[in-house]
Amino acid sequence: MAEKPMFIYVTDGSEDGAFDKIEKVILDDNKILVGMRAFKCIKMSPSDVQDDPLLSGRSKEDRYFLFVSRDYSKVKVIAGNKMKTKATYSMMKSFASKAYKTKFDKNVKATLKLILEYDKINNARKVLTEKKERGGSDLSKGEVKKIDKELAELEERQKEAEAKEKELLTFELKGAKKAA
Repeated sequence: MAEKPMFIYVTDGSEDGAFDKIEKVILDDNKILVGMRAFKCIKMSPSDVQDDPLLSGRSKEDRYFLFVSRDYSKVKVIAGNKMKTKATYSMMKSFASKAYKTKFDKNVKATLKLILEYDKINNARKVLTEKKERGGSDLSKGEVKKIDKELAELEERQKEAEAKEKELLTFELKGAKKAA
């Protein structure tokens, strides 16, 4: 049994014209990128796929996605005009829900919110640090104290976000005992 379900991108290396929809839209979508953490992601050539007894003969396309369950019993293909972000994410949800106790969609959405929280913390920290540096000796002790207090609050928010991140990065497998 595999450690994670697999998300395989089969490509012959060619692009879809000047703008590659698969790599620039589907694989760059935030939900897809975050969701990939729940999968073993592999990039294979069509010839490598044809040499694999489990995967061969699944599609005649030069570029497509394959999803493989942890126990290798289920292999699904997304190819041709069905290669869209929504279909890919839906397939990810389907395979993740069979592998994990963790609610995949809820986890992805919470992770996206967490990324926004990190951005807010970093932006606020940058503004306060620059304000402190620009003001230098012209800042009163009260202003410096206020900035330092706000920076300490941001540090606490950062620690809370890191704890939440650690929790979100843990996908509990179905049938596995919960770690102590």
